[in-house]
Amino acid sequence: MAIRVCERDILDLALECGIQDYPHWASSDRRITAGDIEAALRDGFLMAPDDDRDPNLPMTAEQHAARVAWLVKHGDLERVTVTVRGGRIVDGNHRFAACLHAGVEWIKCVVMDAPAIQEPVAA
Repeated sequence: MAIRVCERDILDLALECGIQDYPHWASSDRRITAGDIEAALRDGFLMAPDDDRDPNLPMTAEQHAARVAWLVKHGDLERVTVTVRGGRIVDGNHRFAACLHAGVEWIKCVVMDAPAIQEPVAA
């Protein structure tokens, strides 16, 4: 598997990954909005990184927005990196959303070329 590091225009990356506004987490009740992030910033509902949190636990849209808001307020968004594989952001969706919200134009990407899908061999 080839891996490369590059810098991408954030809107081009969103288009390539099929992201129309903000990422949608499968375990969330709905897609977050700019209003959710603004409300979290205004209300001080900021969710810092937590290495002890099980990443497979579901989060509400408000919790995702709070995580993004924390990154908008405290993150070094010019140094953010996301991981892309098979046309999807597989790591860094909150970082991506924070950069998008803050108007960052370029984002660093670790791009992992997905291996070709092999068709099953007929018996």
